[in-house]
Amino acid sequence: MNTNQQKVVKYYTNPETKLGFDYVLWGSKHFGFYPTGKADITEKEAQILHQDLVAKNLDLKENQTVLDAGCGQGVVSTYLAKKYGPKIFGITLVPFEVKRAQERAKNLGVQDKTNYQIMDYSDTNFPDNYFDAIYTTETLSHSPDIRKTLKEFFRVLKPGGKIALFEYTLASDEKFSDWEKKMLDVVIEGSAMMGLKDFRHDQFTAVVKNAGFENVKEQNITENIRPSFYRLYKLSRLPYKFIKLFGLQKFFINTTAGYEYYKMADKGLIWYCIFTGNKQKEFAAGVKIQ
Repeated sequence: MNTNQQKVVKYYTNPETKLGFDYVLWGSKHFGFYPTGKADITEKEAQILHQDLVAKNLDLKENQTVLDAGCGQGVVSTYLAKKYGPKIFGITLVPFEVKRAQERAKNLGVQDKTNYQIMDYSDTNFPDNYFDAIYTTETLSHSPDIRKTLKEFFRVLKPGGKIALFEYTLASDEKFSDWEKKMLDVVIEGSAMMGLKDFRHDQFTAVVKNAGFENVKEQNITENIRPSFYRLYKLSRLPYKFIKLFGLQKFFINTTAGYEYYKMADKGLIWYCIFTGNKQKEFAAGVKIQ
């Protein structure tokens, strides 16, 4: 593994990270989606609605072949495979996640609909034009070269295939205070989000278009994710008092992010967006159509 890949593995095998994802997010690595006017539903219910939102934005259908790029422990992929019936390939750099995803698939009876492998989503071994759909759920920021990763997604996506990227975006640097910049960098370094600063408000659609995708759209759903942000903020408030007092932020990355990133999101410095697009269809003769 190269240095950046090792950073990702180190983050996800960190005890604080593993405990947080297992006991605060129940193995999931994504926030919950709270429909407008339904902020009182449970976080688990909201996570399921988030997963359904992935399916909706991909127009997911039975027997499609789908890539979960950065699959984690298989929470999203097993749910989608069971409910919607596609064949999903999940890839991650973290060995223990592959094992857990396989166990989850077996327990849910979708082992024949899922396939999990250790692989870098920026450099896969899949053939050209292989997938009907590709999605990420808060994982693309781990790429040190977002443009390279998007070009790889484009390569392995079939003509007419769709992408759905559920990711954060940031305001421009001058909008952040010196303290916010410092905390942003601490969390980026500690959580191996090497590419996060490439995601900028109202600018990332151009990056996706430049990778070759068409009909690229951005949906800002920050307000629907806010209850999830606030939940983590509440859980982090007490321990973070001591973490901040003793300057231990880099040792407690997730607690720091739970507190500091919520404050930034509350000021509009961090958004949560869905980016969708498709690979243009082609005639057999190679003439492109809209």
